[in-house]
Amino acid sequence: MKRLAQVGLMGMLVLTGASIAVTQQVPPQQVVRLGNWIEAGNEVFMHIIGAADIRYRTVQNYDFESQVRDRAASRNPSSTSSHEGDGDFLYTQLRLGAEFQYQKNLLVHLLFQHQQVFDGNLMDDSANSTNPGGADVFGRRASSENPGFRIERFWIDYTFPGTPLRMRVGGDLWSTDQAGLVGDDDPRFALFAKFGDLDLQAAAVIQNAATRLGLENDNDFIYYTFGVGYNLTPHRFQLDVTYFRDRFLGADTLLVGTRPGFGFTGQKHDSVLIMPSWSGTLGPVRALLQGNILVGTARGGTAATGLPRGAVPGRHYDIFAGAVVASVEADFGIVRPFVGLVYGSGDGDPTDDKLHGFTTLPQQEITLIVATPFFAQFETSNAFAVRDYACPARAQGVRTTARSIDPPTAVGAEVLGGALPVPPGVIPTASDCAHTTGNPFNDSLGNTSHLGIRTTYSNPGTLVIPVGIRGFPIKGHEITGWYVYRGMANTRLLEIAFAPEIQAGRIRGIRKSQYHEFGGFWAWILNPYFDIRLSGNIAIPGDGYKDLARLATCNGRPCQGDDVALVAEARFRAHF
Repeated sequence: MKRLAQVGLMGMLVLTGASIAVTQQVPPQQVVRLGNWIEAGNEVFMHIIGAADIRYRTVQNYDFESQVRDRAASRNPSSTSSHEGDGDFLYTQLRLGAEFQYQKNLLVHLLFQHQQVFDGNLMDDSANSTNPGGADVFGRRASSENPGFRIERFWIDYTFPGTPLRMRVGGDLWSTDQAGLVGDDDPRFALFAKFGDLDLQAAAVIQNAATRLGLENDNDFIYYTFGVGYNLTPHRFQLDVTYFRDRFLGADTLLVGTRPGFGFTGQKHDSVLIMPSWSGTLGPVRALLQGNILVGTARGGTAATGLPRGAVPGRHYDIFAGAVVASVEADFGIVRPFVGLVYGSGDGDPTDDKLHGFTTLPQQEITLIVATPFFAQFETSNAFAVRDYACPARAQGVRTTARSIDPPTAVGAEVLGGALPVPPGVIPTASDCAHTTGNPFNDSLGNTSHLGIRTTYSNPGTLVIPVGIRGFPIKGHEITGWYVYRGMANTRLLEIAFAPEIQAGRIRGIRKSQYHEFGGFWAWILNPYFDIRLSGNIAIPGDGYKDLARLATCNGRPCQGDDVALVAEARFRAHF
């Protein structure tokens, strides 16, 4: 037994020594870091995404009229119409997500987001805080939906090894053309190919799926993008083509007539947007020039009921419109002066079968123009392409009389756009009077001016001229100021809609200028992960907006719409 114990003890000592030797020869595995990426597995890296965007915002006379009781566009604290629109509040955007990469050819992106206006009660998120119930002084009840924390973006990117082909599926933040006129985080299936300085792309984008309406078959809005670009440093030439096939706005539902967010039952669009562009540098000057041609056909509503009086069921329309987007910026070191141009043709006759108003999509939709390096300085400009100012004097309470032409045109309520349904002939409260959030074109004005079809391709056109200067006095600081003129290219469409008021002498006509904006911001970038921005805008109504304001009533008499609109915001942002 003693011999066996000695042998066992010797064996344990041998094994212990061997394990110590192995431990000394093979050190613990070290975690590999590549910037913000951490190794999570064999050739698998992970990047945690976290961001808090906290903004204090205040506005005054957002509708250019101090005689009208101010009101927010929505009572829902989660509504984006309030976050960048009219109100005095603290607004927060919270993000949490992660990216995963395997080797060099596979990337996965997941991002969750919550947006909300907060106060002390909303912060507790009690059962009755988000929607306190009851009706406000304007008769509006609180909304019943609160999306809460939701998926913002998700996508998979895969590069096929040994080939020039790359694929991306899901909902990323994307744009096609250099001016960012077609782009969003709409889900898509996209293919890319690169051959030296030549690159190509093609994608199918799901704008609206009919499943949300409880329908199948051909009731979707899906569009297709195609593009080719050539880099001839320091110049880039690009051609993008997008085909819009909309069957969603005219889907056959239980709702009839002009429905909120919809058109007339049976209407459809088949339009093609052609966008050739050039960008480059010439010495200290950086410039962009993009032409845009819109062609195609549309059909009005075909339902036997729900069409306005005088509308021809299934009327066919020819689409032809054009636009120009240009930007020039000179880099002189500390200062960079810039000037731009956005022009879109207008539709001057709501009685014909032509649609000449230029916008990007046949429905109200954003663009990513301020996400491009050519117009990024206008991220806080309500006049250029962020949240638009409200309709002058809210343009509420106007009733038009019998139509003065044959066939009759739409009433003023339809021409000014906004939330529907409303009583016939009454102009509703509109959170975006002229243009949708992120869209520089006047896609909200006149989008139902042609009887029996709701389309953004009928609008008075757009003329936006921004000019300003960017300054970089010391490292980490930027001070930018601008002046933006916003106007309409052709007001004939509005004048026909308001013909009875014009004939009655309430206004002589509708002039073209909408408003003038003076704005700017100071940004302090303390480090790569934290920045502070103070911004403000002063908007002065133009003659055209004053004309529209006088169609509304303030205290029993026509409004004036000549008050200055003020917007101020302080943003604190941390992002990782």
